Amino acid sequence: MILMSLTVLMVSGMGCKKFVEVGAPLGQSTTTEVFSSDSSATAAINGVYSLMMGSNNSFADIALTLYPGLSADELYNTTPNPPVDQFTQNTLASSNIMVQTMFWGEPYSYLYQVNALLDGLSKTTQVSASVKAQLTGEAECVRAFCYFYLLQLFQHVPLVTGTDYSVNAVLPQALPQQVYAQIAGDLQNAQGMLVAAYPTPGPLRPNRWTAAALLARVYLYGGNWVGAYVESSLVIDSAGYTLVSDPNKVFLAYSNEAIWQLVPVVPGLNTFEGNTFIPADSNIIPQYALDSGLMNAFEPGDLRRKDWVDSTRAAGQVYYYPYKYKVQTGNTDIENYTILRLSEQYLIRAEALDHLGNFQAAKADLDTIRARAHLPASLATDLPSLLQAIYKERRIELFCEWGQRWFDLKRTGQAGSVLNPIKPAWKGTDTLYPIPWYQLVANSALNQNQGY
Repeated sequence: MILMSLTVLMVSGMGCKKFVEVGAPLGQSTTTEVFSSDSSATAAINGVYSLMMGSNNSFADIALTLYPGLSADELYNTTPNPPVDQFTQNTLASSNIMVQTMFWGEPYSYLYQVNALLDGLSKTTQVSASVKAQLTGEAECVRAFCYFYLLQLFQHVPLVTGTDYSVNAVLPQALPQQVYAQIAGDLQNAQGMLVAAYPTPGPLRPNRWTAAALLARVYLYGGNWVGAYVESSLVIDSAGYTLVSDPNKVFLAYSNEAIWQLVPVVPGLNTFEGNTFIPADSNIIPQYALDSGLMNAFEPGDLRRKDWVDSTRAAGQVYYYPYKYKVQTGNTDIENYTILRLSEQYLIRAEALDHLGNFQAAKADLDTIRARAHLPASLATDLPSLLQAIYKERRIELFCEWGQRWFDLKRTGQAGSVLNPIKPAWKGTDTLYPIPWYQLVANSALNQNQGY
């Protein structure tokens, strides 16, 4: 696993643009100094967020949107590229560089940082109680975030909660239910540690509702309908967020819909998503284009089709690309990278309510999202048809966001029926990515996923 000291983390968190104001640079601080004051401990968690936003095609900065989008039926790459083709064609090799670095190495490096932070916070007496609680809750949110996606991608992963490399290097894979229990426990504890107010101007670091929103997603994916309903309701009813009426403004910095955002740290860029998806010129073929099946799924008059999709024409062909983030390059930060937002919570609650048998309430939540898109109320007349309508609404509302379509196809059992007709090499085992070969070589306690 990739390791990095908290000292390096703190220094790296102050490179590029400042993430938030945390006082004077700390220089080559020792680990003891990291936990010597509120400001130095806060600098450590800010360093984690800077790492998450610090490089293109990283785990938490476009990779979780781009590559699962290629694996599903959202995107295709317009230029042949062997490592990328493996995602589009569902022919991943365990030596794939993206799998090795972005989807395994990077999240485990974040996990090392937050584990070290949690360990240090539990021992220090020099950080105030309120800041210790805030930073503990934030670190637990990040750890839950990482493990949630590791589970979706690989299902069988080591559960690392400490910083002893000699122990971590030989850990076997935990049972998925053990990892889910760790995720839920972290987020439940985080809710108790965090307060409703953000510690920054805007949703740049987690608050109590951040933990609830992520836990609602976790419960939904795990089929805990009561839990998903309760947690999503906490967020919706908190009165801290509102749906933005103009879809063009949903992904702006400090949007009223945003529950958790990461701020830009690379000069000249807002998000790598905007930089990657938007062509530099209107006559250039985009590197990645939207699949025709997704384009055909939009209903007539849907504002999201107009506001969240753009196109170029090259060599007589029209290419459509994601346009949720609208800044390709620019030194003015007007867009933050949105991890969690309110509309997803309505769709989570709608799906949970459908499974719990409450048709009217589920339909009301679904229609709330449709109304923002200027669409009429759903025509669903019973729970089964409403559930399918919710799945379709998730496809449109959450397209090209954090791999949600790929994970929805898997968790709802639709991956084979949807992808087999359009993916010639499709196999049922393709719903999981391969454990990286170098991890198997380094740790004999690990086992490869089926099909690889």
